[in-house]
Amino acid sequence: MQQAGRKPVLWSLQAVVALVFTLIVLAISGALIGFNHYQLTALTFRDAEEDFQRITGSIKDEIAGSLRVAGSVLDTASLTIDPDLPLERLAAVLTPVLKDLDRALPAAMGIFVGRGDGSHVVVQSLDGVRPPEIGPGPENAAYAFMLVEPTADGQMATWIVTDGEGRELRRMPPQPTTFDPRKRPWYGASMASAGIILTPPYRFANVPEAGITLARQARQRDGAVFGIDMTLASLDQYLDRLRFPPELELLIFDTSGTLIAHPRGGSYRQIRQADREDRLLTISDLGSPLLSGMFRIYQETPGGQARSTSFSVGGEDYFGRTERVGQGFDNLIISLAIPYETMMGPAESIRTSLLVISASSVALALLIVMLASRHLALPLRRAAEDIRRIMRFEFGHARRPPSQVVEVQELSRAIDTLEIALSNFMRYVPNALVRGIVGRTFSSDLGGKRQPITVLFTDVAGFTTMAEGLDPEAVMAKTSRYFNEIGSELVRSGATIDKYIGDSIMAFWNAPEERDDHVSLACLGALRAARRLDRLNAEFAAEGGAPMKTRFGLHTGEAVVGNVGSIDRVNYTALGHTVNMASRFEKLNKRYGTTILVSEDVRKAAGDDFVFRFVDETVPEGAHRPITVHELLGTTLTDEPDLEPFPERLSTLEAWEKARASYEAGRWEDSAARLADLVTDAPGDRLFEIYLQRCHAKLEAASADGALTRS
Repeated sequence: MQQAGRKPVLWSLQAVVALVFTLIVLAISGALIGFNHYQLTALTFRDAEEDFQRITGSIKDEIAGSLRVAGSVLDTASLTIDPDLPLERLAAVLTPVLKDLDRALPAAMGIFVGRGDGSHVVVQSLDGVRPPEIGPGPENAAYAFMLVEPTADGQMATWIVTDGEGRELRRMPPQPTTFDPRKRPWYGASMASAGIILTPPYRFANVPEAGITLARQARQRDGAVFGIDMTLASLDQYLDRLRFPPELELLIFDTSGTLIAHPRGGSYRQIRQADREDRLLTISDLGSPLLSGMFRIYQETPGGQARSTSFSVGGEDYFGRTERVGQGFDNLIISLAIPYETMMGPAESIRTSLLVISASSVALALLIVMLASRHLALPLRRAAEDIRRIMRFEFGHARRPPSQVVEVQELSRAIDTLEIALSNFMRYVPNALVRGIVGRTFSSDLGGKRQPITVLFTDVAGFTTMAEGLDPEAVMAKTSRYFNEIGSELVRSGATIDKYIGDSIMAFWNAPEERDDHVSLACLGALRAARRLDRLNAEFAAEGGAPMKTRFGLHTGEAVVGNVGSIDRVNYTALGHTVNMASRFEKLNKRYGTTILVSEDVRKAAGDDFVFRFVDETVPEGAHRPITVHELLGTTLTDEPDLEPFPERLSTLEAWEKARASYEAGRWEDSAARLADLVTDAPGDRLFEIYLQRCHAKLEAASADGALTRS
C-alpha cells in the first residue's frame, strides 16, 4: 500500500517501453549468451575428451602394433633358428633379423638368445645409446655383438663391432662379467611359459636405458630363450609427436608411480644417470607438481578405471584423463592433462566474438528500441502536450500528423473533439468559470454564496434606431464584432461576463476567482473597453456605418454569486442590490452625458491610480437615499499610457471642482460664472450645462423670493 503523503513515481511512456524492451532484449541476449557459454564449454570438454581418447587409442595401437611385430619376429626366430649354433655364427644369423626388425620397429634395440649353460648372445643396434664397453667409433659402426661364455674363471664377455653389412670393425678382448642370462627375469618367466612373455619396464643391464623385453622358449632346443629388447625412448618420441598443442602433457607410468614414457623422458633419465641407481625413475623423482598431480588423479580413481576429470595444480586449472594401457600392460597407465586456458582458448575466442556480436546486437537492438519507443511515445507526448495546452485554454494550434496506430489516431480525434467542444463551450460560459470547472475548483451544484463583487453594466446609445436601418444579418454581424472587441478587453482584465442582453453586457469581478484588487481591475476593464470601442467606432465611421457609443456603470458591494437554474440548464450569475445599482448607474450616463459612471464605493476602493470627476449626488431609480456618483476619467498607471484621462477633461477638472464648491456653498452667482466659462471651454460636456442650469434656477428662485419679500 502506498504510504500517505508519498508521491507515486511517474514514468514516461517512452521510458517504460524502452525499459521493458531493454529488459526483454537483455534477458534474451543473456539467455543466449549463457546457452552459448554452456554449449561451448560442453562442446570443448567433449572435444577434449574425444581428443584424449584418440590419443590414448593411438598409444595403445602403437604399443599393440609394436608388440605384434616383435612377437611375430620372435615366433619365427624361435622356430627357425638353431639356438645351439656357435655364438658368433648365431650372432651373424640374428643380425639380418634385427636389421629387418629395426626398419619395421625402431623401438627394437636388440635381439638375443640365452642358453641354459649360461652362454648368451646379443645383437644390438648402435642407432641409440652405445654400450660403454665398445668405446667411441668407428663412424660406420652399425651393430655390436655381446658374446657371453661360461669359463673356469667365470662368465666372460666379448664385444664385437660390425658395420651394416656384418663386417667386423672392432673386437674387444674378453672381459669378466656378472651377466648370466639364467638370472634375468625374462629367462625364468619364459621357461615357465609356453608362449611369449612380456617383462615390466626395467633398466637394461648393458646400456643405460630402460625398456621392456619380449621372450619365449626356443622351439627346436630345450633350455634356450629368444628375446627382443625394446627401449622406451621410441615411446617417448611417439608421445612427443602426439603432443599438440605444446601445453598438452602426456605421461605413461605404472601403478607404483614409475615413469615409463614422457615426451622428455630421455632427458629426465639422462639427468638421473648420475645416481647410478639400478632402478627406474618415479614420478616423485621428476619434481614436477603437474606430473605428480596427474599421478594423484589416478590414485584417486576407484579401481583405476578410465576417468576424465578436472583438477588444479598451483592455482591453475587442468582437464585430464587417466586410462589403462591394456594389451598385456594392465599395470601401465596413460595420463593426459591440458590447462583450461589452453583447452578453452578457441572456445573463449568464439565466446569473445559472440559476446562482441551479442553486445553489438544488443546495442543495435537498444537503439532500435529507443527509436521505436520514441516513435511510439512521440504521438502520445504530442497528445499530452495538446491536452496540457487545452487545459491552459490555448486553442487553434497546428494539427498533429496522422498516425498509423489505430489507438493513437482515435486519441488524436478525441483531443480534436475536446478542443472544439471546450473552445466552443467557453464561448457560452465565462472563461473563469470554465477554468474553475476544469481545474475542479468550482462546483456546479445549484446555489450561491454572499461575497463582495464589482459589477459592470454596459449599453449602446441609440442601438434601436441603428438596428432599424440595417438588415438583421448586418445587425448580428456588427453586434458580434462589437461584443468581440469589448468582451476581449473585459476578459483580459479578469472579468466574468455573466450575459449578453441585447446590446448590453453584464460582467463582474471577484468571482469565481477571488481577487483583492477586483475594484481596480474593474476600473481598468471599463477604461480598456471604452478606449477599444473608440477605435472600433472610428473603423465603423470609416466604413460608413454608425458608431456604437457605449455607456458603462460600475458598482461594488456584496451580492449572492452562484448557480441558478434547473436540472438541465444552469446559469452562473450574481443577484442582489449591488447588481441593480450598477445597472442604474449605467442608465444615469444618459442624463449626464458621461461614459463611465461609478459609485462612491468604487471611487474609494479603486485607489489613487485612477482619476475621477464628481458628477452628482442623486437618488437613482429604485433607491431610497441619495447616492454620490462619479465619472471615471482614466488612470495614471505608467504601464497603461493609453488609459490616461483625455486632456480636455483633465484641463477642466480643477475649474470644475471650484465651481462645484461654490455651488455646494450656495454661491450661485460665482458658481454660475465659473460654469459659464466651463461651458464655453468644453461645449460638449453636458455636466457643466446641467449645473449651469441649476445655478440659473437657483438664482431665479432667489430673485423670486426677494420680490415676494419686498412686496
